[in-house]
Amino acid sequence: MRFENPEIEDGINVSKEHPLKEFSQLLIGLLVIIVVAVLVLSYSVGYFAQKIPFSYEEKLVSHIDALNVEESAQQKKLQALADRLSAKMDLPEGMKITVHYSNDATVNAFATMGGHVFFFKGLIEKLPSENALAMVMAHEIAHIKHRHPVVAMGKGVTMLTLASFVTGASGSGAGELLINESMTLGLMKFSRDQESQSDLTAVHALNAVYGNVQGAKELFDVFSELSDGAKKANKTTANEYEIFLSHPRTENRWEKLRDYSQQRGWNLKGETTALDFRF
Repeated sequence: MRFENPEIEDGINVSKEHPLKEFSQLLIGLLVIIVVAVLVLSYSVGYFAQKIPFSYEEKLVSHIDALNVEESAQQKKLQALADRLSAKMDLPEGMKITVHYSNDATVNAFATMGGHVFFFKGLIEKLPSENALAMVMAHEIAHIKHRHPVVAMGKGVTMLTLASFVTGASGSGAGELLINESMTLGLMKFSRDQESQSDLTAVHALNAVYGNVQGAKELFDVFSELSDGAKKANKTTANEYEIFLSHPRTENRWEKLRDYSQQRGWNLKGETTALDFRF
């Protein structure tokens, strides 16, 4: 038997593909895998977070001193409005809304776990009517109804844990940037979806209480003015893509609610109630 050692041709173990093309294919494949993993994990966490009993949410925040309600004339008026709206919003049994009022000039309102809603004097002073205030209130109550605070907490913790694990395992700066940006965009999309869902739920309550949705239009007019003022103050006209925003664009939010209301035959305009919340 005769053995031969033939000469190996040059380049036999070298790919004919350009290295940049192979790198691009690997990068795209990795991005697709990350996006799919983030979506699957995000929806799974969101689904199971909604199953957490509301009473458990209340226990989680029951020992936070900042949540102790200081009863005042302002807080009582806001609570009465919340109760009126809640009665029209078909809240789950046992879900209680507790309103807090701050005399701070901050232009904001937000909802957090356990049914707590916070309002700031700065926002209330910007609103032209009780109807507009009711739209904000109903929007925040809608977040609680749909369990958005606890779902957001679950998603945020899970995404951060996943990002830390993957980036730590890879040890790659580029990989860390890619994963973090994917996580951020996923959470931004989730936030915009929450806002849109709460808008629709809120406008139902607004129409049920006042017989029109004038308050929604007034509210988003105020938001538009505030947004324009901020742009002028910062001397910028940048028009960011919505994908990078945590909220849908203000003009898009009203247009969606306007079309939604027209489809149901609701009155877009009507009498508004004077705002008795100026302190």
